[in-house]
Amino acid sequence: MPMAGLKQHMERTFRQLASEKDLAFEVDFAEELPVAIRTDEKRLQQVVLNLLSNAFKFTSDGGVTLRVGPARSGWSANHSFLKEGQDAIEIAVSDTGIGIPGDKQKLIFEAFQQADGTTSRKYGGTGLGLSISREISRLLGGELQVRSVPGEGSTFTLYVPVQPPAGQLSLASPAAALVVDSASELVTASYPLPDDRDDLKGQPFVLIVEDDPTFASILLELAHDAGLKGVISSAGSATVALVRKLKPDAVTLDLGLSDIDGFVLLDLLRHDPDTAGIPVHVISGAEQASHALTIGASGIIEKPADRDVLAQLFTGLAEDARTRRKKAKSGDRRPAGAVPHAVGDPDRLAGLAGSRVLIIDDDIRNIYSLTSVLEAHDVRVLHAESGAEGIRLLETTPGIDLALVDIMMPDMDGYETMRQIRSKRSIGAIPLVAVTAKAMKGDRQKCLDAGASDYISKPVDVDLLLALMRVWIGRARGVAPAARPRCKSGKAA
Repeated sequence: MPMAGLKQHMERTFRQLASEKDLAFEVDFAEELPVAIRTDEKRLQQVVLNLLSNAFKFTSDGGVTLRVGPARSGWSANHSFLKEGQDAIEIAVSDTGIGIPGDKQKLIFEAFQQADGTTSRKYGGTGLGLSISREISRLLGGELQVRSVPGEGSTFTLYVPVQPPAGQLSLASPAAALVVDSASELVTASYPLPDDRDDLKGQPFVLIVEDDPTFASILLELAHDAGLKGVISSAGSATVALVRKLKPDAVTLDLGLSDIDGFVLLDLLRHDPDTAGIPVHVISGAEQASHALTIGASGIIEKPADRDVLAQLFTGLAEDARTRRKKAKSGDRRPAGAVPHAVGDPDRLAGLAGSRVLIIDDDIRNIYSLTSVLEAHDVRVLHAESGAEGIRLLETTPGIDLALVDIMMPDMDGYETMRQIRSKRSIGAIPLVAVTAKAMKGDRQKCLDAGASDYISKPVDVDLLLALMRVWIGRARGVAPAARPRCKSGKAA
C-alpha cells in the first residue's frame, strides 16, 4: 500500500467537509516513512476513514489532525506481534472535540455504545465503526488505542506493521475479503482461484468481475488463450478500487453479484474519471442485457454463453489492448474503445438534477453533511429526524423520488421505518436506501428484507451514493431495469 495514496485519499475525502464545518484539517506524513507497506489497503483505509469520520462528527470547533510516521513503541507491551520488534508505522487521528471520559473509553469499542453510556444520540453514536476498526487492526497485525480528555479532544492511534504476520498474509492480498459473521466477529475469506495479479509484468490484462468460481476460472482460461493476463474480483464492492489501482485494459462484469447491484457498479465505473475510459463488457443474464448498453457497457454477452462467443470477446479485448497501448506510446492519449457517453453530465442523464430526496436521520450532523453533498448536485433535500416524521413527510409531500433511511434511530429504527413505508400503498413504491454504520455479513440482505431498495454503509462513499441514486431514481421513473429477484443468500436468482 503506497503511503502517498493514503494521504491523497484522506485529503480528497475530508478537505471539503472541513471547509464546510469551518474546521482546520492538518495532514502530516513524515518524510522518513517507507514509500509503501504491505497490508490490506482497502481495510486499512476503512479504519482511517472511520477514525476521521468520527473526529469530524464530534468536533464543532478547532480542528482535526492526521499524522502518520514511523513507530518504535507505544503499543501494548504484550502485543503478540509488535512486541517482537517489527518495523511499524503509527497513524494518529486527533481532534479538539467533546472528548471521552476515562471510564467510558472501553465502552466506545463495544457495539452501539455511546460515549456517555446513553442512547440519547445527542452527538450520534459510533455504532460498530470502532468495534470493527479495532478488530481489523488486530487482523492486520496491529493495534488501535485511544487517549482522550473530556472537553479537550481525543487521539486515536493505529499501529500497523510494515510487513504483516506470516499467518495473515491472505488478508494483505488484494484478493482477500473481510466479512463479519452473525456473532459480530471478523473472519478472512480469500478468493479460492489463483490469478495473475502478482505476475502482470506490464502485459495487457483484463479484470474479471465474477463471483461464480467455476465461471470465473473459465473466463480466466479464455483470457490466457487470447494472450491476456487476468485478475479476478469476486466482490463487486472492491472492483472500483481495483480498477483504479491496477488500470486493466478491460473489465468483464457479471451484473448478478451478491454484495452490490451490478448496475450501480457499472454506473460507478462509467462516471469515475479514473475508470470511465476503460471498456466494460457485461457477461450476465439475458433480462439485464439491453439496459446495460444504455448506461455505459461496451458490449453484452448473455448467459448461458457459448464458449466460442466468449473466446471471440477475449480475442477482441486483446486486439483492443494492443491498439490502445500503441497509441499511448505514440502520444495519442485518446482511449480506444471508450464509451461515448462515459464522460459528461451524469446528473442530467440520470435525472438527479431537480430530484427530491428525503433524509431520515436523527443525527443533524449527518443530515447536514449529506444535504451539502446532494445540493451540490442540484438535488432538492428534505429531512426528518425520526422515522415517524419521515413517514408523515412522505405521505404529505408529493414528488419525493427517494429516501435515505438511517438504521440506528431511537424509538423507531430504520428497519421498522422501512417496513411501515412499504406497508402503505400511497408511498410503498418509493426507493429506499438504508444507511448504516454496520458492516456485518448479511447486513445488506437484512436491509433488503426490511424493505430497502439498496444499502450503503457509513462513512458514506459519495460516489457510491450518487450511483445508487442515479440507478434507483432511474428505475422508479421507468428508465432503468427493475431489480432482479434475490434468493435468501442475496445472490441474484
